Order: sequence, then C-alpha cells, then structure tokens
Amino acid sequence: MPLGIDFAQIFLHFFNVAILFIGLYILLYSPVKKFMDAREQKYKDMDNEAEAKLKDAENVKAEYEEKLKEADVEIAAKKKTAASEIEDMRVERMKDAEKAADKILADARFQAAEQKRKIIDDARQDIVGMLEEATKKVVQEGTVSDSYDVFLDEAERSIESGK
Repeated sequence: MPLGIDFAQIFLHFFNVAILFIGLYILLYSPVKKFMDAREQKYKDMDNEAEAKLKDAENVKAEYEEKLKEADVEIAAKKKTAASEIEDMRVERMKDAEKAADKILADARFQAAEQKRKIIDDARQDIVGMLEEATKKVVQEGTVSDSYDVFLDEAERSIESGK
C-alpha cells in the first residue's frame, strides 16, 4: 500500500455510497416521483375536465344564442302578424264607424226633411187660416185696405207666437 492508501477501504466506501444511493432512490426518490407523477396527472385531468366543461358551456351558449335568434325571429313574425291584425281591425272599425256615421247622417237628413215638411205644412195651414179670416173680414167689412191691415196684424201675431 503505497502512501497509506487502503483500496479495500475505498472500495467499501464506494460500496456504502452506492448502497446509500440505491436505498435513498428506493425509499425517497421513487415515492416522491410517484407522488409528483400522480399530482401532475391529477392536474392534467382537472385541466382536461375544465376544458371539456368549457367546451360544453360554449356549446350550450351557442345553442341558447341560436334559440334566442329563433325567438327573436318568432317574436318579430308575431309582431308583424299582430300589427297586420290590428290594422285589419282598425280598417274594419273605420268602415263600421263610416257606416254608422252615414246612417246617422241619413237619419238626421230624414228627420230634418220631416221637420221641414211639417213646418211647411203648418205654415201653409196658418197662411190658409189667415187668408180665410182675411177674406171673411174683407167680405164682411167690404174694404180692402182695412182687411189688408188686419191681415198684416194677424201675420205679425202668428209670427210672434211661433217664436
């Protein structure tokens, strides 16, 4: 052994270090590695699950947006039909109102014509009565100027009593 180096001791130290590394590998590295791999896999699974849920949510969102668009189209169509129905009802009511107005006007014209006829008939009867009285007075009195004055007086009285 030159220089006091014992190769058996060095070999034993290397052997102990190798056993130590193998023991530490088996006791520490392998469980920690398994734990880290399991944790990494857990996070990957969570990430994949989150991505799947996100895709599902986007699909649901797209479906709802499509349904909203369809609902908007349906609402617009219903508004349009309701507007046309309202317009039809308005036109029908206008026609009914015009018919009612025409009927009211026709009735009013008829009543006015009846009143006019009645007034004319009453006026004729009054004139005939006044003429009869005037002619009686003319015949009885014999003077035309006096009879004419009486006729005028009677006409004024009948006009005043008619008002």
